[in-house]
Amino acid sequence: MEPSQIIAPSILAADFARLADAVHAIEGAADWVHVDVMDNHFVPNLTIGLPVVQSLRKATSIPFDVHLMITDPERWAPGYAEAGAYNVTFHAEATDDPVALAKTLRAAGAKAGLAIDRDTAIEPYLELLPHVDTLLIMTIKAGFGGQKFLPEMLDKVRAVRRRIDADNLEVRLEVDGGIASDTIARAAEAGADAFVAGTAVYGAQDPAEAIRKLRALTGGAG
Repeated sequence: MEPSQIIAPSILAADFARLADAVHAIEGAADWVHVDVMDNHFVPNLTIGLPVVQSLRKATSIPFDVHLMITDPERWAPGYAEAGAYNVTFHAEATDDPVALAKTLRAAGAKAGLAIDRDTAIEPYLELLPHVDTLLIMTIKAGFGGQKFLPEMLDKVRAVRRRIDADNLEVRLEVDGGIASDTIARAAEAGADAFVAGTAVYGAQDPAEAIRKLRALTGGAG
């Protein structure tokens, strides 16, 4: 059973030459490994793709939380599920039929996540919550790590939390962008229960200890 609060360090902030070591450094402390896949089309940055995820999957037992910042997720997302990703999240802005893609991902063995970027209104997507396992709110503009947290995005988090609670849904509410010791408590108070942290974890001398400190700030256990 998953803990009440999920800490998902983003390897976007790790040393790409030592990704297996970076994942090993958070074993026993992290709940998920957040893997940012960017294609230089949907966002103006290029990171890693399926072959790296397939290789890295063999190096650790921590569940993979794959965040696809790519165009044409219908083409690529199922491959990440088949590679053993626990959760595969695609962007609302990149697909015309998020419900169908969520079904495809679930059929392929993964949980399905829907991401909402900074400039996208949340209201049109609240009706889709019963069809996904994770709703990811970007608290920055998708595309680059190390950006400053945007507190105004917490209004979206509150809106999603109200709907999840009102309809008694089992949906993870994840936040991604600028999550650190000075912002994570505010995100938790707004209703988030999964937290992507890149620089706050991999910029620390002891990544595992950084995760434990972040978890304490959420008020969660696990």
